Amino acid sequence: MRRVLTGLFAVVVVSAMGITSYRTLKPAETVSSAKKPVPTPEPIKSIQYAELSSAPLIIEGRLRVYTEQRRVFADTPVTALREMTPHWAYRRWPAEVVSVVAVEKPASGVGMSVVVTKWSDGEIVALDAEKGDIVWQARIEPADGETFKGRRTGAKTLYEPEDLFVTASSIDKQPIVIATGKDAVHAFDPTDGRVKWQHSFPNEPGCRTDDWTGTDTYFVKDTCSKPATLEIYDAATGVMLNTWRPPGASIGPPNVTNWYLEPTSCQIGRSGCAVFKAAPTGDVVSFADAASGVGTITPTYWSLGADHLIRPESVVDKDTIVIVGDTVAQQVTGGYIWAYSRTTGKRLWMSEVAGALIGGDQRNFYIINNQYQLLVLNLETGAVTSSTELRIRPEDKFVYSEHHLHAGYLVVERLQTTKESEIDDKYYFSMNTVVLVGIG
Repeated sequence: MRRVLTGLFAVVVVSAMGITSYRTLKPAETVSSAKKPVPTPEPIKSIQYAELSSAPLIIEGRLRVYTEQRRVFADTPVTALREMTPHWAYRRWPAEVVSVVAVEKPASGVGMSVVVTKWSDGEIVALDAEKGDIVWQARIEPADGETFKGRRTGAKTLYEPEDLFVTASSIDKQPIVIATGKDAVHAFDPTDGRVKWQHSFPNEPGCRTDDWTGTDTYFVKDTCSKPATLEIYDAATGVMLNTWRPPGASIGPPNVTNWYLEPTSCQIGRSGCAVFKAAPTGDVVSFADAASGVGTITPTYWSLGADHLIRPESVVDKDTIVIVGDTVAQQVTGGYIWAYSRTTGKRLWMSEVAGALIGGDQRNFYIINNQYQLLVLNLETGAVTSSTELRIRPEDKFVYSEHHLHAGYLVVERLQTTKESEIDDKYYFSMNTVVLVGIG
């Protein structure tokens, strides 16, 4: 009898171990919803607010959303000196976070803000930005090699998502989220996950990986056509509006047939891009290099008109540009900034300061100068109206690549080098490598 009991005990123990092992190793989805309401936005001051170890996506001026390899989470308030206990968190395993975008509720306050996440297994999960609850889920077949690319801070995954884009409908102006996967593209209503349209290209694998959104359009380059072709789709319906190639595009070796193309002046990442630059060959140089005698072929800037025809931006001929309505601010790398009217070509002003042009809104353009200061330039006059110190300590010296400008805040991921092959300890400026400042 003792041997029987011992044997039964062993079976129970082994079975329990098997159950524990299964529960530990099976794919898991964990939601930790918010327990408190989100505070109202605070008045913004032109000061340093925080040094953070992770890069936040600012939502409504009330929340900071972060991502790690297998977790997306939020804290509040935006002005907190350090990262706080998560307000909410969402985790999946073993999938990895591939892209994250945010869609804020309209100015009327009706509806909810949504954080849309895409994972390496193709799952798309939309979360209530205030509560962290799952709003909807969908799936798209993932492309090969989709993985978390945010490294230690998550900045690249949040600020340069590769296969999630935000745009709006030309019909009702409502936001649309576009997700791409393996030779497919789906457009979703961010409020409920309804699929508005979808296209798949199974007979042309790997041909459409260079894409972005405009204000109400989706652009994708077909690299398998000879020469390559830019396809332009209506974001509301998925109907193709036009196709385009730069003048002079021709069949030839890959560097000619697959001509140069790059969107610019985007709201974030490759979403909401106002213009793009293109050339009939892949062998182009920057305007700064051309001025120095290093190469001669520079790209031309183009934009899509209301009639769905693509036309050149005649006054734009610098390396860095930011467009706000009819005003374009532009600069050769490291130089002064000129502002022009896009319609008349008239020069509006030239800045009296130099720095890196990083963005603009309906009131201002923003630059970071060589003294590590954020300078605010009036949109209409170019006059500097305020400055904010980005250095926490006077001796701080850093470089940067990723930054996020939204809702009156600027986030900068500080680096020791932009050489991405370096290990984290030599790549990032410090453990708390992200600085957040306000723009009053």
